[in-house]
Amino acid sequence: MAEQQTPESIVDMLREFHSRMEDAVFTNKGTLDKFLGDGLMATFGIPEITPDDALNALQCAQAMHNQMRDWNYSRKKEGKPPIRLSVGIHYGKVVMGDIGSERRLEYAVLGDVVNVASRLEASTRELNAYVVISANLVEAAGGEEIVTGMGYVENGCQSIRGRDETIKTWIQPLSDKAAIPLNSQ
Repeated sequence: MAEQQTPESIVDMLREFHSRMEDAVFTNKGTLDKFLGDGLMATFGIPEITPDDALNALQCAQAMHNQMRDWNYSRKKEGKPPIRLSVGIHYGKVVMGDIGSERRLEYAVLGDVVNVASRLEASTRELNAYVVISANLVEAAGGEEIVTGMGYVENGCQSIRGRDETIKTWIQPLSDKAAIPLNSQ
């Protein structure tokens, strides 16, 4: 996409994307950890864990997709191509704090849970899904009935790069294959 547009138009598009996504994160009681170019990482349960963190993450993914649906409607009216959002969500304990060197410290959330969420997001393309979530998240959110009611279907176990054990996944299947992917974890 950047190849065919000016740097200024890419920055404008990313600013609008980031604004829409941060609204979805904050509305659903998440913390915006960082923007990652054309993506972002959000956490739930930081700094304090609540019983609703997993459900909040699922609701955030839905809010993000609602934002993208509305934005893509406007983009289409302006003759612009649609943008597809890809989301991966995993649930578990993380390590958080300042990392880096004496000259540059950065607050970060690290660990297997973060890595798995990133790999789940990347798998959306091959699985033809908007969202890929782990069974850990399904359990923490209240079980299969909750996620099936939100449009998720069981997808079996997936191999995750850099990990010995597979992860049982659920997906929200893709219905519009013509969109351009942007990333969220």
